[in-house]
Amino acid sequence: MFLIDSHCHLDKISFNSKKELKKILKNAYKKNVKIILSVSTSLNNYLKIKKIFKKTKYNIFYSCGIHPLNINKKKKIKI
Repeated sequence: MFLIDSHCHLDKISFNSKKELKKILKNAYKKNVKIILSVSTSLNNYLKIKKIFKKTKYNIFYSCGIHPLNINKKKKIKI
């Protein structure tokens, strides 16, 4: 059996280097967290997360949605 972290914000973790981040992910993997879903709070945040974890060997998935507090804000979206 393995675990799935179904809601986290990996980009909000304080880390000073990619080495520290790899250590965090490696520790999660050792504790049977095999899949991680990093939730974005905006499209820009989604693109940032995707760029940070693009080359990782761990199973990190990304999601992007609109926070209820921002539902009435209109923005042009560029991908």
